[in-house]
Amino acid sequence: MSFLQFEDLIDYATGQRPNGGWVTVYARDERDNEDGGYYSALVPVGNIDAHLVEPSWDLDLGDGTPGFSFYFDDRASEYHRFGDDSGVEPLVVCRYFHGIKPSYVEVSEEFRYFHNLYEDRATRTLFAFDDSGDDIEVVRVSDDKVEVRVKYLKEYLAVRGMVLLLLYVIDRWSEKSLDELGMARQDEQQGGSDYRYSRFVDAFPVLAPERNSCGRLLGKTVMRGAANYDPQRSWGRHDRKYEEFIIGVDDDGEEVYYTCDEEKLANNFGKNPDAPHFLRPVFFSKEVMAKYYNDPGKFRVEDGYLRCAGYWGVPLDNNHQKYVVVFLGDLGKLSHKEQLYWKRYNVPPDGRMSDVYFRRSMLGEWADATEPALVFKRTYERFGKHWNSNHGWELFKKLKPADAHHWTSLHVPSDGNQKEFDEQIMSLAKLLVDRINEAEVGKRAILEPNDKGGITKFGRYLDAIGFTEAGAFVQFLRNLQSLRSGAAHVKSAKNNSDYQKAMRFFDLGTKGLSQGFADILDGATVFIGKLEELAVTGSDGQETS
Repeated sequence: MSFLQFEDLIDYATGQRPNGGWVTVYARDERDNEDGGYYSALVPVGNIDAHLVEPSWDLDLGDGTPGFSFYFDDRASEYHRFGDDSGVEPLVVCRYFHGIKPSYVEVSEEFRYFHNLYEDRATRTLFAFDDSGDDIEVVRVSDDKVEVRVKYLKEYLAVRGMVLLLLYVIDRWSEKSLDELGMARQDEQQGGSDYRYSRFVDAFPVLAPERNSCGRLLGKTVMRGAANYDPQRSWGRHDRKYEEFIIGVDDDGEEVYYTCDEEKLANNFGKNPDAPHFLRPVFFSKEVMAKYYNDPGKFRVEDGYLRCAGYWGVPLDNNHQKYVVVFLGDLGKLSHKEQLYWKRYNVPPDGRMSDVYFRRSMLGEWADATEPALVFKRTYERFGKHWNSNHGWELFKKLKPADAHHWTSLHVPSDGNQKEFDEQIMSLAKLLVDRINEAEVGKRAILEPNDKGGITKFGRYLDAIGFTEAGAFVQFLRNLQSLRSGAAHVKSAKNNSDYQKAMRFFDLGTKGLSQGFADILDGATVFIGKLEELAVTGSDGQETS
């Protein structure tokens, strides 16, 4: 009996929705003995009472699109943005194409533009981005349902000066008659300041045998805009939050913290003379960069700079041998969420910033990078340009787009992190082994009948052009390849002797993974640099342009 009277949905009908952070603004719901339809309509705040007089819907599926009024007298036709002048707008638009193309639903264009939502068309999800550049699900769309995150919807309503009417109609039925259910016909309406609904129960034996009795719940509830919404807060002109970072230790060895708020720091123009300077170096363990290396599609780690697409960037000292160093004031330019992330890796100052960063930031001098990965990348890029310019072909082919992350995320791994070490070995091998231009090298090398593989052909070519370091470079590449191959197998002398030989060749057991990889990069840089000398001078006997 209570099923047909919708007693389980009375809280919903009176606007008492669970606070789950999401609201359904469109849905079709079919289940045993029940069909449900849900929709929504935007109406001005001042018109709420007029729309709560009746429980009937204020907007039907497919309505709310542009239209005209035509007259049979001399009056000109009128254009209506939403089909009429009632002030009712759709939040979800149902698009129909009369069977020629599939129908679908989409969310109001103004809502999408207001929050600058990005659509992932594969999942039909709309995302916003916070000031850290992290994506946030705002709208979930499927064939049968559209859900919107409440926070973003209420902000939109507040700005527009509108409310959202959540419309619903739910039909239920039973194969039993009203007499068998001990029920009588029922037809009632209930209403309040933010809701109006009707409940209707009757017998309809002519519809179908399984529908001897039916019930319908029809109505609407009101969702209002955020009461304390401040546009400045959402549009980037609000009071920012600032964390405190370790800037030193006191006489008792206790850590000293200070805010990164630029307004509270000293500068070179006499501001806050008793406060720490904007340019106070703050130290972080190198693990802080893992987040950025692991997502090269979003972040880019450059020589002296970290950027998140076009959202934010921060200068930093990544040429320091042991730490990453950032000026205190520059930390304040990060979002609060990003500051909290960096704070986890904050350590007391230990020495000074790198000589490279000091010369660049304090003395205004040009200074080349000294960090092994940065030096290797600079040398590798420069060599490629010189070689291609002088010879008209690439000795190392450019990475495929799918492999671009091997370049952008190349770095010295943390000591003891075997997984990170294996990944970096893979990236370096991609650049130095996989991208050898075998086709061009093979044309110019003197090959033996049994010569196979890119490294062997490369070695023959280096011999042919008189590269005095050919044997050492080939040995280097073969051991690099052994490290790369061993990453996919059990690393023991019994199961992977080539890997163990490569470990000994690069002295990784003594140096450790971090220093060992740094030395591998240094070695690769030396070889590339010597090849570059040939490319620049043309002394390899090859044609030059």
